Amino acid sequence: MANNSQSKIDPNSPSDGNLKLAGLLSSVGPGLVYALTVLGTGDVVSNTAAGAHYGYRLLWALALTLVFRYVWVSTSAKYVLVTGESLLKGYGRVAPWVPLIVILSFFPIRHFANQYLMLMMGSSSHMLFPIHTDAEWSAGIWSCLFTLVGFAMMFWGGYPTIERFCKVLIGIMGSSLLVAAMLSNPDPTAILKGTFMPSVPEGQGLYDALFIVMALIGTEAGTTANMTYVYFMSERGWNNVSYLKRQRFDLAIGVLCLFVMGALLQIAAAGVVHPLGIEIQSPEDLGRLFSETQGKIGLVAFALGLWGSAFSSFIGFNTGYALILTDVCRNFVPGLKKDETKTSTNSNRFITWIQHIPATDKEYVAQKDPVFRIIISLWALLPIYIIFTDISAVWLVLIVAAFPVLLIPILGLSLLHITNDRKLMGKYKNGWLTNSILILLILISFYFAYDQGDDLWREVFG
Repeated sequence: MANNSQSKIDPNSPSDGNLKLAGLLSSVGPGLVYALTVLGTGDVVSNTAAGAHYGYRLLWALALTLVFRYVWVSTSAKYVLVTGESLLKGYGRVAPWVPLIVILSFFPIRHFANQYLMLMMGSSSHMLFPIHTDAEWSAGIWSCLFTLVGFAMMFWGGYPTIERFCKVLIGIMGSSLLVAAMLSNPDPTAILKGTFMPSVPEGQGLYDALFIVMALIGTEAGTTANMTYVYFMSERGWNNVSYLKRQRFDLAIGVLCLFVMGALLQIAAAGVVHPLGIEIQSPEDLGRLFSETQGKIGLVAFALGLWGSAFSSFIGFNTGYALILTDVCRNFVPGLKKDETKTSTNSNRFITWIQHIPATDKEYVAQKDPVFRIIISLWALLPIYIIFTDISAVWLVLIVAAFPVLLIPILGLSLLHITNDRKLMGKYKNGWLTNSILILLILISFYFAYDQGDDLWREVFG
């Protein structure tokens, strides 16, 4: 029998049978925030590298990767809407240590990832508006400025501000990447062939081609960032099964935007970089290349896309991960649990403040939660010291890069378990196709967890 929360339908929520296209389009939001969150500078480099090395031949692999990503994220959202529980509460049903692993991993991941994003916000802004002849000094000022702007949006604006901004930003980024792609003199026939007719790139064996696809699926489709969507969805107020159709449409729009922007990057690189046979190693290399081949317009188009991906990832990742961690703290951490805060009589003002939940569950707004605000402050402001140093902690970066890959098998198996529990899911229990895709993704992630773990061990311990 399904969980009783399935029957608790909000009378003000939309009826799936009565939703019209106009209403669906007007409600799109969490999917766009999610798309811009996961479209980071790493995706910019990987997609442009794919286009630079293989032309249009890997567009189909990008589409396949996003199918896997859609299934993972939509299955997670379905669990939340059907059961009325948060995703981390569901993981806690499998084993209480699963949410705690999330706590241990998120802090180092966000700290060092934010350092990279801060530097990228600065360098991309310097490409557009150099304010000093010293590039390092100019980029540093821009990094500080956009770090503070992003912090203000997250701390005082919260999710509603982030969503409104992302709707504008996705238009700016999409337009700039479209300009960059059009300037590359694209081949429409080759683009359609690369998208709908999977093939092994020339000069590569079958194993290499399959490995490329597995790497895309394992590192892009299977990522801890997938958890952020369900928290964006909850912040929007989608909290029961009556929103299921709206959620699926919203996520489909977000994933479609991911494909379009990723494809535009591959198309631009295929037209500009591929004919030159140049190795792509960093976003800065791409900026210089677009400037040399396409002039000022090409540089502006690419730099806007790069800045957009860095800034949106900064505010999206920090907001999403802070929502997740706040959920963990309020449900699993002694002293911060919701039932304990109601009876707290601690005389320490700071402890009393952090234990306080600002409203009832029905009126709860994560943005005003002291735990959320502390996490945002630590993640957004503490890493800013990187701008003023020459730190190069290679082995720490390797650890941070390996953590998400190592977590995916655990989170994937947990998701598979809770969404196949008939007592929880009732008629919304996973079908065979969803289970098949999730199992394949988990197997691929196991392989890359082993591969990353082995590389990390060799790098740190020799």
